[in-house]
Amino acid sequence: MNLSTLTKKTITVSRGFTYTYYFSPARNSKPSIILFHGWPDSAQLWSGLINDYLLPQGYGIVAPDCLGYGETSKPTDPKSYSWKELAADAIEILDAEQLSSVIATGHDWGSSVSQRLYNFHPSRVSGVITINVAYMPPIGHFSLDAMNEMTRRQYGYGILEYWYFFTTEEGVQCMNQNLESVYCMAYGDPSTWLDTMTAPGGARKFVSEGRTQPTLPFATAEHKKDFMDRFGKEGGFEAPSCWYRAYAFDVQGEADRQVSDENKVIRVPVLYWGGEGDIVGRPDRLKPPIDAGLLPDVKSITREGGHWALLERPDVFGEDILNWLEERFA
Repeated sequence: MNLSTLTKKTITVSRGFTYTYYFSPARNSKPSIILFHGWPDSAQLWSGLINDYLLPQGYGIVAPDCLGYGETSKPTDPKSYSWKELAADAIEILDAEQLSSVIATGHDWGSSVSQRLYNFHPSRVSGVITINVAYMPPIGHFSLDAMNEMTRRQYGYGILEYWYFFTTEEGVQCMNQNLESVYCMAYGDPSTWLDTMTAPGGARKFVSEGRTQPTLPFATAEHKKDFMDRFGKEGGFEAPSCWYRAYAFDVQGEADRQVSDENKVIRVPVLYWGGEGDIVGRPDRLKPPIDAGLLPDVKSITREGGHWALLERPDVFGEDILNWLEERFA
């Protein structure tokens, strides 16, 4: 987990927040790729893909620590995490590097940012890669209860049950006091999410009781130390929880209502890459936006693994991403 091969930079965007990001210019007229991580990661999530696959092939890289994470500012007002504002921040980073267009790539919440970067600034995005989280079109309204009820009927469980824990002050404090439990819950075998993330009260029970469980092979001592060091600092999960609060409490609905109907259709090449065992970021969530005609040029790849299939099978992931980039952008 090392991005020392890239240039580490900071920028203070016009709304006052400071972003840390890692940069490498493109070579051999290859496109540049901006990589957004999700919960509970940092730009280091991408180190394997960057060092082993993208850099050797000459692709340009912009990998930020997203707002609320790593060495980037950590505001605790959910309104600071509006999709429109996050997309504008990303554009300021691209402008600073004089990048007229990029392939927007993201995992987990970062997938949503990559989507909204296109929705708000389509002229700046030449392709979109969504990892584990399929395209979520800007619908302008969201009900956590309705989403869990709908998916309970579809799958037998509410895919966002854990949000009831993640979006409360009590939940944040509980996670801050039980970092090892959060780590073991997040990086345990994908099947365990049925008992923790998607069972009513499951996440709260696992973390509040200080439980642990075996973690996946990629979750090394170094990986765990990075997690414990980052979240052991003042604030811990308070800022990252704002990503969930912003969605649950209509901040993102307000942003989504500002996306034009025209821009809801992603008219550049899209790659969806997911884990067939991902309990929450289910690959079948890709079907509705395809059926609605919102992804006219999309390729879907699902591989063995769960929400962190990209770390479980980094060689397969790297080859799949490179092959698609060569197909569409050679």
